[in-house]
Amino acid sequence: MPALRGTFGDWTYYSCLMPMRDLATRVNYADDIHESKALSELIQRTLEGKRADHIAAYLNTPERFFNALVLATYGGNPEWYEVGNFKSSTQADILAEVAEEAMDALGFLRLGAKAKIFAVDGQHRLAGIRAAIASGSEAENDVVSVLLVGHKTNKTGLQRTRRLFTTLNKTAVPVRKKDIIALDEDDVMAITARRLVESNDDFRDPRIAVIGSPNIPVGNKTCLTTITNLYDVLKVLFLHKSGNRSDRNLRFNRPSDDRLDEYYLFATGFFEALGKAFPPVKGVMKNQDPEAVTSTQRGPHGGHLLFRPIGLELFARLATSLAKARAIELDQAVALLKGTPVDLAGAPYAGVIWDTGRNTIKTTGKSLALDLLRHMAGLGARADLLAEYRRTLGSPNDQTIQLPATLGI
Repeated sequence: MPALRGTFGDWTYYSCLMPMRDLATRVNYADDIHESKALSELIQRTLEGKRADHIAAYLNTPERFFNALVLATYGGNPEWYEVGNFKSSTQADILAEVAEEAMDALGFLRLGAKAKIFAVDGQHRLAGIRAAIASGSEAENDVVSVLLVGHKTNKTGLQRTRRLFTTLNKTAVPVRKKDIIALDEDDVMAITARRLVESNDDFRDPRIAVIGSPNIPVGNKTCLTTITNLYDVLKVLFLHKSGNRSDRNLRFNRPSDDRLDEYYLFATGFFEALGKAFPPVKGVMKNQDPEAVTSTQRGPHGGHLLFRPIGLELFARLATSLAKARAIELDQAVALLKGTPVDLAGAPYAGVIWDTGRNTIKTTGKSLALDLLRHMAGLGARADLLAEYRRTLGSPNDQTIQLPATLGI
């Protein structure tokens, strides 16, 4: 394999180019770092599941690309063939500027047929590669970057490789939601959120605050919500539209442009229905001066439920639940819910998602608030709902506290 040789700490490693087909046939999972066969089998069962299938599907797209996998190897007497004696017939002086260690870094690595190789970092990608190659994917001829380190099979070597394995995997930082929203070209919610704030006047900044936090800054008097909260609301809407319980397909498989248009229109249809049912929402989205609307709808007094991220998501969940239960369109469900109370300082929100003492949002009451709203919409109530409501309000034995009246829809 063409390779670069380098050192990092006390590791000597090789940065190589390996064909995908060789990865599938020559590289194993990291079971050789465990002496227990049961632990090895646990690793394999964990890897060869739905995530591998999703990666395999991704490898069949023309835009496929992976970062480097980290592999460990032992046995087989690997050999390093250094490429040296660089010469230049025209500019020999340039070679004098190349560091000596750089001259020693370029070459070819030969592992041999008896070499054993396993993935230290990138095991799910390896599982996906195997699945893709087994299905006849054209990706088999792609060349992948790998980092190879040496592994010793004695006790110290096993501990050293296990430590590298856990370090690489435990310290990996998940992609932040704000980066997904800004950059992801597969995630349907991210694509739609960007399209809304970039091309639709009803959603342009400052109506939707383009910030990384889902929470609205205290001093913001112009936005309906944040783009991060918009993403969360879109997820609720699109799960309902797709009929799926998991959002994995929505996040990792970019649909056709026509299908993306359908999701976009579904989102704008929801907000149009929301504006018809609740005039202040329409006001902030249509008014040339959104502050004239928002400044009265959000503040230390509580204000309008839908002008808080938690309230907007709760209403989206309520509307999609009603649409599903009644087998009606989402805009019809929103219209039926126009009588939903929206004053955060009143029932059923005071003491549940609105802290009346501190005049702030209580996120801990989100689940209870949704259950109360579902009860009000005639979607049923769990047996202990009243008892939990009383406990949350701090009066578990107060018989005067009753569940909010239903909306009669």
